Amino acid sequence: MHIVFLACNKNAKLFRKDPSYIYRCENLGSALRQQGHDVEFIHLKHFRFSSPDVVVFHRPRMSIRLRLLILWLKFKGVMVVAEFDDLVFDLDYAEFSPGVLNNVLSLDKTRGNYARQQDVLGLFDVFTVSTAPLQEHILVLRPERHVIVLSNAVHHTWRQKEVGVGRGVDWSHPTITYLPGTKSHDRDFRVFAKGLAKFLNDYPQVRLQVTGPLQFDLPVRPEQIIRREKVPFSEYHEHIQSAWVNLSPLESTPFTRCKSALKVIEAGAWGKPTLCSPFPDSGRFLGSGAIQVTSDEELYKELVKLLNPEYYASYVEGLRKKTLALADINKVAQQFVDHCAR
Repeated sequence: MHIVFLACNKNAKLFRKDPSYIYRCENLGSALRQQGHDVEFIHLKHFRFSSPDVVVFHRPRMSIRLRLLILWLKFKGVMVVAEFDDLVFDLDYAEFSPGVLNNVLSLDKTRGNYARQQDVLGLFDVFTVSTAPLQEHILVLRPERHVIVLSNAVHHTWRQKEVGVGRGVDWSHPTITYLPGTKSHDRDFRVFAKGLAKFLNDYPQVRLQVTGPLQFDLPVRPEQIIRREKVPFSEYHEHIQSAWVNLSPLESTPFTRCKSALKVIEAGAWGKPTLCSPFPDSGRFLGSGAIQVTSDEELYKELVKLLNPEYYASYVEGLRKKTLALADINKVAQQFVDHCAR
């Protein structure tokens, strides 16, 4: 098959650096290439009027250009697919956008963005999404459509990397990592802040390394906090490998209920456990990297347990292998092909 993954973001120069596009399009597309398919990665603005077998529109939003292109592709018999990995297409939930809750974007602007993405739903008959809750939302809005859950998976380049796998923990200064990808995670972090502060005060040898934008102020010793600037995806794994334990806190909202367990997957790929808030997709990794906590007390208790080297070694034994099996992009690619062939 000839498959095109079409980016629909505003900046055509930066779409290959977008983590969402990297995971939802490049990762899948690279696995499809390994299976022998002809795959292209391109931006909407640069699409040539060719006739591939399938065009996947990544986070499409309504525009005259997009509408005309879809109508033309359908006329040519091309299968068109809309891909969403966040709850950004239902106006009823715009107020729960992390951008709004963290005062990064106004509600009016967010509603405008959501409206353009909700309007586009009627142009598609087939959708791919990253989680089951996202599938439920689209089926409420478009009950007659075909919605496929293609779960996020370990990046294909990480499957071949062995350097650093199983890197030992520096028990003189165990490092907790948190890697917020955008400026809209301040409220998420606060979910763990109290329990984390108590733990860091009780165990002064432990460090917290935050890589990426985050506004926070924990009442702990200054030397316990390590701040790093956001890094490109190509360097991301180096920061994860420095972890003793990884964090994935999420404020409980309809938006975060639809999130994928990507932070759990990324840490598990390098044999690192993740303490996370309970949300549906993380349930896939219970006992295999995801440790769900629902209170400050539970967070503190689990951190103390993992501070025991023998307990930690037992927990992380075989974790990379389990993660690669549970989040296998080659299986996801075959799932995509099977649905396209129907």
